[in-house]
Amino acid sequence: MSMTSPRPDRLRRCAQRAALFACAGLLAGCSSDGGGDWEAMFQAARYQWENRDAAADIDAAAAIPYATVGVRVDGGREQILVLATDAQGERMWTAGTAVAITTRGGRIIRTAGFGTDLSSYSNWDAHADWSQPHAHSWSADFADLGLYSIPIACRTSAAVSDPITILGKSFDTIRIDDSCESDQLNWSFVNSYWVSAQTGRVWRSREQVHPKGPVLELELLRPPLSAG
Repeated sequence: MSMTSPRPDRLRRCAQRAALFACAGLLAGCSSDGGGDWEAMFQAARYQWENRDAAADIDAAAAIPYATVGVRVDGGREQILVLATDAQGERMWTAGTAVAITTRGGRIIRTAGFGTDLSSYSNWDAHADWSQPHAHSWSADFADLGLYSIPIACRTSAAVSDPITILGKSFDTIRIDDSCESDQLNWSFVNSYWVSAQTGRVWRSREQVHPKGPVLELELLRPPLSAG
């Protein structure tokens, strides 16, 4: 049964997520001595996000000297998000204070700024081997709906070879589909991941993380230095 009011531990986690998202705004106002102007970088990412007539291209991606992902919302034009934090297996990608997406192991676990957002993701039985079909479950918080700890059951398909191209470069990847459903929300969906068979890195994903959408498609334009 879902809860319509968050527990104290969820309130603490909400505060932590708010602080993490605020971090993007702080970064946008600072300069880095490590090479590159953070303020100009985030302003450019935010401008592109707010003026989505122009799609991301190889020149735009190459101009940002930090890890970046491209994101499409409901199949729209691709925009660039910049890696703001990378700690304890979680990465937050952001366009200044406009939007933020947090990933872990290539999966989206939180979003902010899309109107309908995934507030929190908890994986009950993580399975490390992408190549093997298996069942797994996770739970989700949807603060905008007042719903918490919603169970979602998924079945991961057998991997199939499906090479992809990102910014003109080919990648030898396998595609893995997660067929998921939540009886409580009367919601079913399929999330897909394009994974390197050699390294396990998720180069592209297409995910629906909220029962009211949107569908988010991510692809690594400039991968982080850290593995995964």
